[in-house]
Amino acid sequence: TKKALEKLDLIVTCDINFSDIAWYSDVILPESIYLERTDCVQQANGQKPQMFLRRQAVPPRYDTRDWAVIAKQIGERIGIGEFFPYKDSEELVRWQLEGTGFTLEDFDKSGFVAYTDKQILWDRMEGLKFKTPSKKIELKSSLLENAGFPSFPPYEAVPGFKDNQFRLITGRNALHTHVSTQNNAYLNELMPENVLWVNSKRAAALGIKNGGLVTVASKNGSGQIKAFVTDFIHPDSVFMLHGFGHEAKLAARSYNKGVSDAMLEENITDKVGGSPALHDTIVTVQAA
Repeated sequence: TKKALEKLDLIVTCDINFSDIAWYSDVILPESIYLERTDCVQQANGQKPQMFLRRQAVPPRYDTRDWAVIAKQIGERIGIGEFFPYKDSEELVRWQLEGTGFTLEDFDKSGFVAYTDKQILWDRMEGLKFKTPSKKIELKSSLLENAGFPSFPPYEAVPGFKDNQFRLITGRNALHTHVSTQNNAYLNELMPENVLWVNSKRAAALGIKNGGLVTVASKNGSGQIKAFVTDFIHPDSVFMLHGFGHEAKLAARSYNKGVSDAMLEENITDKVGGSPALHDTIVTVQAA
């Protein structure tokens, strides 16, 4: 990502805090936080489809604006204002609701509106029809087969790891949201940095102590992080929380705390689904 950014003439970021990408940008456009802005309508599908709307609760404390307003004002200054035919976010929401039968005021009571009070169910009288070539549930998928992928691929043994090699596993917790809240004063006090979970037996063999610094490295990068030695992780794996290792110096609470899993992970993609293979990176771990 950094190599790609270095090739750009101008980097502009719209954010509510000093994220790493904001720190790396030439221009930062400060957006109002969620309590200070009205967001666009969101759709929630299911048996009882609904629309949700988060509306402004308090005026902005500083010189910040809704993203919809920022985009509109930029468009006006570069001569494409006709593509943003609204005055503010509320007017944009009213336009979004046209044709739905709902108004902005319908959200005032509870923040959402429902299309129906009855469950929408498949019509089972004439048989269920699925979006497959056979219109049925396909255990052997013709779509996969025709694309060159077996429906039931043969089992491939998971490789074992020895010496100081491990499979890197990452995840989230309930305290932080992605990479956005690590500099929040209250949340940072509860969880200021991530640690690397290491199996007790493997840690003993490598001379790694609980709370001691270790160096974790992959083909892509490396960093130092505190070890959390525990029996509650598979011997072949290490685990760290996502969202730490920030580089923005003005975000002083989260700057340089822990290690970024993104810095370590290899760019591996699932060939069938297209999702990133976040648990397929092999790392080495040693006492620092």
